[in-house]
Amino acid sequence: MKAIKRRFEQFLFYDYTSIETHLAEMAAKGWQLKKITPFYWEYRRTEPQKITYAVTYFSEASEFNPYPTENQQTFHEYCKEAGWNLITEWAQMQIFCTEQENPTPIETDELVKLKAIHRAMKKNFLPSSALLLLLSLFQIILQLYTVKDNPVYLLSNGTALFTAATWNILAVYILVNLTGYIFWYRKSMKSVDMGEACIKSSSGYKKISHFLLFLEGILIALAAFHILSQRSGWMIILGIVNITVLIALVLAIKNALKRVKASRQVNLTVTMVSCVVLSLLLTGAMAWGIFRGVNAGWFGNQPDETYTTIQPNGSTWTWDIFHDSLPLKVEDLQYVDYDRYSYEWTARESFILAQFDARQNSFPDDRYAPELKYEIVKVKLPALFNLCLNDYLDQYHYEKDVPQEDKRYFKKTDDPTWQADAVYQLYQQNEGLDEYILCWSNRIVYIDFDEIPTAEQIDIAAEKLSK
Repeated sequence: MKAIKRRFEQFLFYDYTSIETHLAEMAAKGWQLKKITPFYWEYRRTEPQKITYAVTYFSEASEFNPYPTENQQTFHEYCKEAGWNLITEWAQMQIFCTEQENPTPIETDELVKLKAIHRAMKKNFLPSSALLLLLSLFQIILQLYTVKDNPVYLLSNGTALFTAATWNILAVYILVNLTGYIFWYRKSMKSVDMGEACIKSSSGYKKISHFLLFLEGILIALAAFHILSQRSGWMIILGIVNITVLIALVLAIKNALKRVKASRQVNLTVTMVSCVVLSLLLTGAMAWGIFRGVNAGWFGNQPDETYTTIQPNGSTWTWDIFHDSLPLKVEDLQYVDYDRYSYEWTARESFILAQFDARQNSFPDDRYAPELKYEIVKVKLPALFNLCLNDYLDQYHYEKDVPQEDKRYFKKTDDPTWQADAVYQLYQQNEGLDEYILCWSNRIVYIDFDEIPTAEQIDIAAEKLSK
């Protein structure tokens, strides 16, 4: 039978009544709180007992203090004389317990208690929550910009979608907790002004907060599963390992400084400097590892062979050659006497969108060889079809400095030869070019021929790309 139990608890920092009730119930089951860490609460097995707990808040307390301040020690001695034993601390929170039947309350003035909680919240919870909320909102703005500027890429990238959803849920989670605390503080202030006790925190806010935290965990698990299914996901995993190691090292430095009795200011300064230096070192190490991994072929598609050319100035260029299977090749459209083609196929897919890129490239040598590139988008959510189509139609909108008569634009032609729902051809100076956007049911195809295709070539391309 294990003597130690570790649990991930979901208590709000200011919700002292729920914490006191929970700890008393755990003690009745034979588990007494031993310590609180940044990641879990630790309990030790004892005989089931009736124990009363009291949660207080002391603003002078700090994670960086080597030992309690003089005022804190005085407070602890006062509590001990009254029969209360200090169990552990959680930032400014002090947790005491007693086995007395009718113990004398540690705090009898509700206004003093409420002000102490608010000071602790302003020192600990509120600044960190505000900073994290700003970071979340910044990430959300970046996501919205990406959706506006390049929606197909974001919506077809499962990892990016899960990451975007995680930041959005996190922002809502923080807003719910901040709103819950503001509501509790204002209601408690009114209650205290009327001579009554602080109110209990709203169960509705707690339920919403717990649900959002659960949903956040599901999203992180799905993101991890999706990442592991991708070869390039190892770069994300390296980033997670990087952050985990950084947190572990920073906590170890902070705790080591506390053990050697370094002052709060020294501990805080050294810990912050260490965090910056270690983050730079670990980021550099991760970049080096990714660079080595790319060269070793750990990430992404690797070429089947390479092709090297010598430039007039004596320098050499090396080109990657792929032999992927493509649904449509230049050889399907015309006879080609060329054997150095690279056939590259890349896929990116999420639960709402899939994007496939195909490139058939030749290489600079003495022979001319036509090339072909196209992209296929499968829209699984019909409501996104026009958004994705406009993404392709607007791909030349960046040519703002080009004279109006030289600008390129897609014009709807609905050429029946394609047998498509919609056909758009690229134009410049009222002259049709060799790029097309084609729509079949839930499929969008962008294709760039080497020259304007013939009717026979259009038949072949439509047959192979519309399915």
